[in-house]
Amino acid sequence: MRWSDWHLGVIGGIVCPVVGLACALVLAPLLGLSEFQRGLLILFSVLPPAVLNFMVAEQFRQEPGKVASIVLIGNLMSVIFVPLGLAFAIR
Repeated sequence: MRWSDWHLGVIGGIVCPVVGLACALVLAPLLGLSEFQRGLLILFSVLPPAVLNFMVAEQFRQEPGKVASIVLIGNLMSVIFVPLGLAFAIR
């Protein structure tokens, strides 16, 4: 990871859970899910970008340094977004 890519990590760390949460909140009523299923969908929607993304990027040589930045900073930002997702999930 290069620290010069930190801004991409911040953008990815914010955009990924925000878009995921928005999609989950829109789709949950349309899918006819139970409250338990709705809560799980919302919780999974705010999880950080996965390490698997980095592994695939490295294997195919598609800017693994930038992806590593997104994964690392996204995981750090999950301290904010996972409790937010839980708040939406249990209401």
